[in-house]
Amino acid sequence: MIIFWPFRISFPVRDKRRNMCVWKGFCLLALLSLVVCGDSLRILGLFPHPAMSHFKFFHPIMRGLAEAGHSVDVISPFADKEPPKGYKDYLLPPSTLTDTINLEDFERPYHYLFHYIEFFVLYKMGKEDCNTTLHSQALSAILKHPPGYYDVILLEQFNNDCVMSVAHVLQAPVIGMSSCALMPWHYERFGAPLIPSYVSALFQGQSQEMSFAGRLGNWITVHSLNLLYKIFTVPAANALIRQRFGPGLPSTEDMVRNTSLMLVNQHFSLSGPKPLPPNIIEVGGVHISPPKPLPSDLQQILDNAPKGVILISWGSQLKASSLPAARRDGIVRAIGKLEQQVIWKYENDTLPNKPENLHIRKWLPQRDILAHPNLRVFMSHGGLMGTTEAVASGVPIVGVPIYGDQSLNIASLVQRGMALQLDLRKLDENTVFEALAKALHPSFKTRAQEVASAYNNRIQNPLETAIWWVEHVAETKGAPLTQPSAVHLSRFVYHSLDVYFVVFLVLLLPVITFLGLIRLCRRGKPKGDSKLKRKRN
Repeated sequence: MIIFWPFRISFPVRDKRRNMCVWKGFCLLALLSLVVCGDSLRILGLFPHPAMSHFKFFHPIMRGLAEAGHSVDVISPFADKEPPKGYKDYLLPPSTLTDTINLEDFERPYHYLFHYIEFFVLYKMGKEDCNTTLHSQALSAILKHPPGYYDVILLEQFNNDCVMSVAHVLQAPVIGMSSCALMPWHYERFGAPLIPSYVSALFQGQSQEMSFAGRLGNWITVHSLNLLYKIFTVPAANALIRQRFGPGLPSTEDMVRNTSLMLVNQHFSLSGPKPLPPNIIEVGGVHISPPKPLPSDLQQILDNAPKGVILISWGSQLKASSLPAARRDGIVRAIGKLEQQVIWKYENDTLPNKPENLHIRKWLPQRDILAHPNLRVFMSHGGLMGTTEAVASGVPIVGVPIYGDQSLNIASLVQRGMALQLDLRKLDENTVFEALAKALHPSFKTRAQEVASAYNNRIQNPLETAIWWVEHVAETKGAPLTQPSAVHLSRFVYHSLDVYFVVFLVLLLPVITFLGLIRLCRRGKPKGDSKLKRKRN
């Protein structure tokens, strides 16, 4: 008999030699259990899109998997400067994507057609990224591995479904990743319902509370962008993969339906609850790490501001120094009227007419500043990484969205009462001052803390959740039980149009029968009766 206790093992056996055998057997079992638990997976990450803002979502997950003991190969344009053990970069050639975007380019009134312009920009970029990746030395090195070598492949699903061909050739289960809200064309491939009445298209940029005009515009946007994706993106991707691997490959439209899971950089507390199937996992916030100590100059500003501090940043690509002079001067005058200290990420060494309460820096540790308890308001373009950092820290936001998912991010937080939204083309001294003054009201801080509580309090932290699901997909060879049957239904059947047609016919049959009987009765009526009536009259 062997009795196991947490820190002690007793063997009520008299024979010492027998005791020694039992002890050796126990040690062997313990060693075997460690070996089994230590089995590492071979994981491939494929991230062709050359935007660092996207890679900041993928990178922590890939690093986390390597730190968990797995072997991780990553194809991307971005090298890990201090890779953990098991993490290996396969670098793509430098991209033509510019590091900076001029804010003056967004002064033109694009109105309601801007999201279609964005679609075709992404379409063009997707083709370029696919062509670069499929013919890169990095991918050639990876393809030297035999089919079945990788236990699971993680790849971005954005505008580059061509990389699904790599998973098809390597015969590995696929986990999709989205660094932003789901695109309109994502829902169908995961069997998720897309409900335009309250789920806004990423390009449309509305909260879940829409007017009739908003719902109409959203419905048109969702379905037209899905149609454009099928007309332009799918054929272009098919041509590229068949040029690289030969004509026998299935269409990307079919291959994406074999995606086991999607890890998405979202959370219901930020963007609103949606009816997501179990194969779409929200892991927003994986990039958020504990705050680090601030540089001494910033620490002094934040500690010694009796009225608090406001942070202004338009991220890494949008340069505040490219603002039109009128917009820039209006912001500066508005800051001069505030009692708070203001820290602004501004790329030039000097700023005309800079007031005493304004401090400019070319680079800022944004996450660490937002975590400081004296930070009162964050004025931002609404990029998802910075927005989630503000949400996690309970900081109200004044958003000036420019493009992409920024309008959607800000609109969602406006609905939650922790943000205000400004139009770039209407920025001036009055609008900026009024928005910042309003956001400083305690009610915005209260709502921000409520959202932060929901965002931060989870059963698992988002990185642990992501790692668990990656391991689960690998262990179950694709997590087949999480995939809804809707993935493989035609749109005609999925929307029950065949059922509606039959029901319509059933309801129409009595009406047709009734009308037929009336017509029959009229035909059977004797003609003499009508002539007799006319004579009597």
